[in-house]
Formats: sequence, structure tokens, C-alpha cells
Amino acid sequence: MIKMRGLSETDIKTISGQIADAFYDYSYNESDEGLIKYIGTRENMYIYIGAIVKAAYKSGMLYATSENREGFLVLSGEGVNSIGFSDGMKMIIAEKKALGGFKKMKHFISACFSEGGSIETRMKKSKRKFLRIEVLVVRKEYQKQGFMKQMMDYAYELADKQGVPVILDTDDKDKSDRYEHLGMKLDRIRNCGEKFHMYDLIREPKVA
Repeated sequence: MIKMRGLSETDIKTISGQIADAFYDYSYNESDEGLIKYIGTRENMYIYIGAIVKAAYKSGMLYATSENREGFLVLSGEGVNSIGFSDGMKMIIAEKKALGGFKKMKHFISACFSEGGSIETRMKKSKRKFLRIEVLVVRKEYQKQGFMKQMMDYAYELADKQGVPVILDTDDKDKSDRYEHLGMKLDRIRNCGEKFHMYDLIREPKVA
């Protein structure tokens, strides 16, 4: 795994497009519509993901599996960086545009944080430190070659050094099942609306 450094605006746009395509072209489980329910066009997905990637890169949170960039990982929390205020505000403005305005963005956020809030919210309320997987994507042409496991193992290693759990949430049952197969434990399923569920997962640190 390498931390992305020295990228040009073109590089960031290319990476954002690769991640956005992976999200947009994903075949959801029949019980889930996920992010696509709120971001209905590829162009809006580019805007939404582009905002996240740009903020993550500027904050030193964007990783790739290798120089070939087979997969991308965004991490936040204990032992890694967090998005700065200015970059965070720019990200929110772009996300609002992608979601179709403030009203729709508010509805999306309300859905995502329904039923007691995300696992991140609940960890913070209990004052537990953690490492959070914000984004994990393997490009389509490199899937089923072990790169997802490589990124998960990297996150686990960082978390174990800090003695904290790894957490994430995802919007599809099949994705959740794969994360469980790679060492995560399903914490809860939140019903966030018709065909929209959030699957909260956690992996506790290994004690040496």
C-alpha cells in the first residue's frame, strides 16, 4: 500500500472517475438500491466521489494498492489524518450539488444516520477511538485478484498498532458479506428507507 502524493489535478480527476465508475456500475443486491437511489446519474456520481477524493487526498488520507492503482482506500481516525475544515466545506458544497440541492442532501443525510446513527456516531458517543474505512474500491478490471483483502489487511495492521477497532458502514448486503468474509463482524443493520439499508461492521483489534 502506498499513500498518494504528488498527484496533479488530472490524476485526481482520473482516480475520482475510476472510483465513481466502480460505485455507479455496481450490481446491488435485490433488497438494496444503495447510493444510486440518491445519485441517479453518472455525472452526479463523478461530482460526489470527486469531492470526497479531493478532500481525502489533500488531507493525506488516500491510499492505493500500488503504483498501478488497482484499488483505492480512504482511511480516517486514530493514527491517520482527518479532513481539514476548508476541504470539508468544499466537499459538502460539491456533495450538495451532486445530490440535487440542500433539501435532497438533508433527506439523504437523515436516511444515512437513521435508527440511532452510524457506527461512527455510536463509537464517538461511547468515547471509543477507532480507525474508519471511508472508501474501499477495487477497479473493475482488477477485482477478484486479492486486492480487497490486501487493503483490509493494511487497515487491520494500522489499527492493531493503535489498539483500536476498524469500523465501516456499507449500503449493500453483498458488500457486507464480503467484509465479513475478510474479518469484519456485522454490528447492526439499519433500515433507512425503502430498499436502502446501512450495514455497520466492526473488527476489534487483535491483542499481541
